[in-house]
Amino acid sequence: MADDPYRITDQIDASMLEMIVARLEERGRDARFLGMIDDYLDAAGISEAKDVLDLGCGTGVVARRIAGRKDFSGRITGIDLSAQLIAKARELAASEGLSHKVLFEVGDIRSFGFDNGIFDVTVLHTLVSHLDDPAAALREAARVTRSGGAIIVFDGDYASSTLETANPDRAGEIDAAMIEATVTQPRVMRRLPRMAKAVGLSVERCFSYLIAEAGTPDFFAGLVGTIGPMLVNSGVSSEEEAAAIAEDLRTAAEEGTFFGACSYYGYVLRKP
Repeated sequence: MADDPYRITDQIDASMLEMIVARLEERGRDARFLGMIDDYLDAAGISEAKDVLDLGCGTGVVARRIAGRKDFSGRITGIDLSAQLIAKARELAASEGLSHKVLFEVGDIRSFGFDNGIFDVTVLHTLVSHLDDPAAALREAARVTRSGGAIIVFDGDYASSTLETANPDRAGEIDAAMIEATVTQPRVMRRLPRMAKAVGLSVERCFSYLIAEAGTPDFFAGLVGTIGPMLVNSGVSSEEEAAAIAEDLRTAAEEGTFFGACSYYGYVLRKP
């Protein structure tokens, strides 16, 4: 298994962590991505929730989105494996005047100590694709969510990710390397309905999206800037190979010949 950096955020070096922070926040400013978040929050009835859990909260993009809603008067607890990401989440929440609504804590979703059924809504946003055992995380999410509460799972269907390259004969190979370097479970969102049933949850809503960019990248611009180091850091490519891939994508972005695409899915699951 490659060293998906998002899976081991408590172990990676400072430079890789800075890249992850930048990528999370870039996506968190993208209007399309924020629209996807709003879709699942509205469908889950977030405005009525009093206690929300954000698992694998990263820099707190979703927690801050919830806390900033005028119709939300509850409290959000954000949990992440990385002390550095938690520190950044606290800093950003404070800068936006949202600290009174959000509590960020370092924690491992495989062994946190929350009691059964204490959260109205539990969010797993771009988390399950980076886990060794996403089913275990879903079981824990179901355990700590109250009866009648919602569990939200949103992530990329990274098996569909593609970046066109200068050498079309190697495009599939480079796609595979990119996926291996950045995610652990590229097909997990296709398995979600089966996983949900196995832990006693029902699928209430499913949202599907495609982000595709041609010419000059916007959403994928951060990926273009980080793919080289991630390929090397994960052990998927040599420095020479990674540099060539990164340079190819940078050139395409500068020349207006870039193409990249990925599908995303959002599930609102309900606990009986």
